[in-house]
Amino acid sequence: MAAVMPGAGAFFFEGNEIGCLLIHGFTGTPQNIRPLGDFLARRGFTVLGPRLAGHGTSVDDMEQTGPEDWIASCNAGLDQLKQSCSTLFAIGISMGGTLALHLGATRGSELAGVGCINGPLMDMPDFEAVANDPQTPARFPAPWTNPRILTKDLNAAGITYSEIPKVCLQQGLRLFKQVQGELGQVRVPTILFYSRDDAIVTPQNGPFIMERLGTSDKTLVELTDSAHEATLDFDLERIGLEWLAFIRAHSRQPVGV
Repeated sequence: MAAVMPGAGAFFFEGNEIGCLLIHGFTGTPQNIRPLGDFLARRGFTVLGPRLAGHGTSVDDMEQTGPEDWIASCNAGLDQLKQSCSTLFAIGISMGGTLALHLGATRGSELAGVGCINGPLMDMPDFEAVANDPQTPARFPAPWTNPRILTKDLNAAGITYSEIPKVCLQQGLRLFKQVQGELGQVRVPTILFYSRDDAIVTPQNGPFIMERLGTSDKTLVELTDSAHEATLDFDLERIGLEWLAFIRAHSRQPVGV
C-alpha cells in the first residue's frame, strides 16, 4: 500500500461521551470533511474521521477495494467510538452520506441519529453510461479535476484522486442502489443536506430519500451557498449549526454547548 498523501489521514479528537463519526466520499479523503470535525471538536464532542479503504494513498490502492471494504472502514470507526462514547451519531458527505445511511439501516440500534450531505442514492445515468461503456478506459479523469465543480469558495481545495478506476465506479453505483433499497430500514432520526447548485449529485436526492426513509423523524435542509463539497464551502457553518441542533435534540446525553 502506498503512503498516505499529506493531509489525507484519518483524524480523531477525544471529547465527551457523544461521539460523531464523519465519513468522506468517493475518491476523497478525511480532509474533505475535516472542517466539520474541527467545528464539533471545538464544542467538546468526540470526533472520528476514518480514511476509507483504498483512499488517500494511490489510485492503485483504490482499484483493489469496493463497497464491502468501504463499509468495513465505517464499521471499524463506529466500533472505535463505542469504546469511549455512550451516544453515537454518523454523518457523511457524498458517498460518505450514502454510507451513513447504510449504517442507519444496519446499525440503527447503536445510533442516536444519522446525517447525509449531498449523498447519491438515485440512479446516475451519466455515470452509469461511463461505467457501462466498453470504450471507457480502466482509469479515466475525474469530472471534479476542475475544483470549481466541487466548491463555490475559490480558496477551498479538497484532497482527492484526479482519476477514477472504472471498476470502482461500477462498484460505487452498485452501493448506491443497495442503500437505496435499505432506506425503509433507516428508523433512526435522520437529517439530509442537499446543495441546490450541486453539479455532481442532483439535489433531487433529498426529497427522493425523504419519501423512502423508514423513520418519521426526518429533516431536509437545502444548502444555497455551496456546490458538491459543502463541508469545504460557504455552507459549512450552517451545516455545523444544524447538525449541532440535531445532536441536541436527539442525544441521550446532555449537550452543554
